[in-house]
Amino acid sequence: MEPIGDREVAAAGPRFLLKLEGALVALSICCTLLICFIITTTIIGRTLFGIAVPDDVIMVRELMIGAVVLPLASVAAHRMHIMIEVFTSMLPESFQPWLNLLGSLIGSIMLLPVLYGGYLGFVSVVSEGAYFFGELDLPEWPGRLIFLLGYSVFMLRLFVLSWQDLAAAVQSVSRSSSHRHQG
Repeated sequence: MEPIGDREVAAAGPRFLLKLEGALVALSICCTLLICFIITTTIIGRTLFGIAVPDDVIMVRELMIGAVVLPLASVAAHRMHIMIEVFTSMLPESFQPWLNLLGSLIGSIMLLPVLYGGYLGFVSVVSEGAYFFGELDLPEWPGRLIFLLGYSVFMLRLFVLSWQDLAAAVQSVSRSSSHRHQG
């Protein structure tokens, strides 16, 4: 089932945002490939030589943050996130822009505490100089920074979508009123 709205219209917005989202998707792919490399190397090392990559679990866990969080803005821009259209698809087409607007606004509001928590977490680990206890004593801030970056761009994308959805909703009202006056 096609998502509500046109994907090409949804993916529009400031050119810098589209480029940033593309870069974050590429970085997410790099994180995923690095996860695969670390896990494969650890398995081969344990099986053949009885040794593993030091702090492999910590590195994989932190890289998963990037693999999952960094592409969120791009997913939202193309309206490829999970949607349940069981009831909304039964509504008249004139309601769809308003439902898109409602979804974008609710998403923005719900994301604010997550973004704020990510900011507080990042500031905390940077000010404390926190690190993971392990063989390599890896710092905690890179994973927190990736989380904060991913959600910041996601929030920016939701603001852009909200603005676009508002314009589309207002335009749908003006279209429907002009059809009524003509008919």
